[in-house]
This record gives sequence, C-alpha cells and structure tokens, in this order.
Amino acid sequence: MAKYLILLLCFLLAPLWLFAQQSDPDDPFERDPIFSKSIDELFDNEKDDEFGDEEEEMDHYNDDFDGAVRRLSQDGIDLGGGLEAGPYFSSDLYSQYPNLPTIHFNRVNGLFLGLRKERMQWHRYNSFLDIPQIQPHGLIGWGTASKDWEYTLGLEKLIGENRRFLIGGEYHNATATEDYKRVGLVESSITSFFAGYDFLDYYKMEGFGAYALFRTHRWLETGFSFNSDRFSSLEQNTSYSLFGKASTYRPNPAIDSDADEIDLDIYTLSLSLNPRNVLLANRFTMAGSIQAELADNSDSDEDYRFNKYRSEFRMYYNFEPGSVLKWRLQAGSITGNAPDFKDFYLGGIGTLRGSPFKIFQGNQMILSNLEVKFGRPSHYSSEWLTDYNLHILLFLDSGWVAQTPELRESTNPFEGFHRFSISDMQHDAGFGIGSGAFRFELAWPLKTFDSSPAFWIRFNPTF
Repeated sequence: MAKYLILLLCFLLAPLWLFAQQSDPDDPFERDPIFSKSIDELFDNEKDDEFGDEEEEMDHYNDDFDGAVRRLSQDGIDLGGGLEAGPYFSSDLYSQYPNLPTIHFNRVNGLFLGLRKERMQWHRYNSFLDIPQIQPHGLIGWGTASKDWEYTLGLEKLIGENRRFLIGGEYHNATATEDYKRVGLVESSITSFFAGYDFLDYYKMEGFGAYALFRTHRWLETGFSFNSDRFSSLEQNTSYSLFGKASTYRPNPAIDSDADEIDLDIYTLSLSLNPRNVLLANRFTMAGSIQAELADNSDSDEDYRFNKYRSEFRMYYNFEPGSVLKWRLQAGSITGNAPDFKDFYLGGIGTLRGSPFKIFQGNQMILSNLEVKFGRPSHYSSEWLTDYNLHILLFLDSGWVAQTPELRESTNPFEGFHRFSISDMQHDAGFGIGSGAFRFELAWPLKTFDSSPAFWIRFNPTF
C-alpha cells in the first residue's frame, strides 16, 4: 500500500507548483454562505453580492479577463451555496466528517435543531486566544426523533499571508451520509418533511480526524485527511411527513449485512481542479476531482480492509445564447472488502433518473449525465441562462455498475474495467421544465425496466 500512497501524493502535489504563483484580484474561495456571516453582515442594508451592485458586475464581466474570472452560477437550494457551505462549498474532504445541515429533517433524527460554526472555510479568520488566523469550529444539536445529542468540536489554523494552507482537526459524534452527491442535503430535508421521501441513507460517526488543505488562488485545491472512526447503523425513528404517507419512507439500511458497527482508520487524498466552476472562457468551463479513501491498514477492522477511488469530470458549454450543454462523468473502483455503505449505487434521483432507486450496487462504477438546457439568456452576458427564469431541459443518463470479484484480492483499481462495454450501460432519457428554484422532470428507462416514467420534483440541478 505504501507505494500507492507515495504515487498518489506525488500526483496530487506535483501540479501545484505550476499554479502557486497566481495572484488575481477575485478569489472564488471567498464567497461565504449566509450562516457563516456575522449578525451585522446579515442585517446590513448594503447589497452583498459576489461583485457588489449590478454596475460592478458588468464591469467585472467586461474587464481584461473577458469574463474568465466569473464563477459559473450553480443555482438551487444546496448547490447555490446560499444557506450553508456543507460539502458543496467546501473541500472534497468535508464529507469525511459529519456532513448534515445544521437544521434538517429525516427519518432517523426527525427534526434536528443545531448550531454550527463551519469547518474548512478559507476566509473570515480572525484570532483566538490572541493567535492570528485561527478559529474553533463545531456543531451541537438535538434530534427530536432520535432523542440524541450530536456534536463536533474542532480547531483550524490558516498558515501564511496568502492563506494557501489550512490545517485542522476535530472530534465528532454525529450522523452522516454517503449520498450527498445524489441529492442535496437541504433538498432531501424538504422532501422528507413535506412528502415523506427521504433519499439519503444514514450512519453514525464517532471518532476524530485531522486534515491539511492547500489551494492556489483559483484553480486547484488539494488535501489530506486522517480519520479514526466507529461507524454505526441507525434505525428509522419517525414516519412523520406533513402531506405524505408513512409508507413512502424506506427503512434506513444497516452499514453492512454482517455488522452494525465497524472501526475504520481512513487516509484520504483529494485533488480538485477548478472547484468553484470559474469560467475558463466566456462560453466554456470544466472542472474535475479525484479522491482516494485508503482503509487497507492494520488499524481497520480485519474484515473490512479496502481502498476506494472516485473521479469526476464536469463540463459546461454555452453553445448559443440561452442554450447550455452540461456533461458530468464519474468513475469509481473499490479494492479489498468494503462494507455495504461504501459501495457504489446507481438508480433513481441524481443518477439514473428513470430506473428504480439504488437498484444497481457494486464495487466498480461509471456514470454519465448529459443535459441540454434552453432558456432566456442572461441580462448581463446575453449568453448564459438567467437563473430564475423558466428553462426547458433534455437529458440522457447512462450508467454501469459491476461487482468484480477480482477486486477483492487486488490493489489495482483498474482491475475489471476491461470488461466494460457501452452496450452494458443502462440508459435513461427524459425532459424537464423549471428554474433555479425548482424543477420538474420526467425520465424513462430505455432498457432493462418497463417503460413507465419516473417523475421528480427537484430543488437543485443534478450537477
């Protein structure tokens, strides 16, 4: 395992030397969610947009960078970043720690009420105990159905005048999920409370972790985290919803079919390219990420030694005014013997939208989501869509999952991919209509299942 760890470290750190000297005036990491602002800022009458008032936004768009420093707007209640940073406006390492919103509702905790100071944020560091650029962070809250207190307590320190390095650590005892990429966390709370549809699966994390992050000014963010945790299964504790039926809730699955508690020591490496979707040109941008969770070590439960690798590529192309092509490609592989909650699952919301929910499970995965949006061009750019006007959406979801026996005895994450064929993929197609605040979608499976469409109400874009 050591040689793979060294190779991954070299791969993650080598590109940083190419970008570390950048010094542009607009920092995409500076955008903060509402709940990280002070009380004075929240009630300030001055407009606090990313670029200030409308005139300033136009100036930024027409400056010498020709729009390349603008961040591509990701609308939606979660991906827009307006409520909390969470795993969507933080490092990819964020979800190695408890990741549910400060206030949420689900079938395990019921209504959860808490207070939080966010982790892994690059700005608004002052001083603590007269030590500059350091701050505590944490969470404390109570679940009305689980009848349990949850908490995290940590400390972070920014290093250097340019704020390029961040180190931190925390102790935690709280609920988390692996499904944050499938559906927004706040979005799932809304559908759970009002309609009884909870699309996340949950587990308890108790333990501690330490992490180190490095970023360039705009294009790269990389990090390392060590976590020592006990993962525990959680029971469904409520069937309440305001308008839905109790039968719409699924039981919360155990973390594994053979165990309700698992001790894991996980070393995680991550690299994100253009994590905030800064435009590379007026009409185009792309982004990507690679993450490796290394739990194949003697400190993890002897029945669960595994390494999990996951990569993602995203592209956005404004091919004519008001028309945008979006493409997301994900791939993943797990070597060794991983517990069920670490496997890959496709089907349903956020993945294969016409297929049954989480119908495909395995230790290898490829997923492609292709979307075309047609709407009103932005008032400022006359090219990209206006976020909160109606648009029409066409999409094609394609996915493949396999349970590859050779991977259980191998350390090579590419083992078994030679069997992959496009003809083996499940394809779902559909259309939708909506805005940045909501969206209605209809999706049909093109093979394997019957032709009945699936209907989705979304409060986030898929990606």
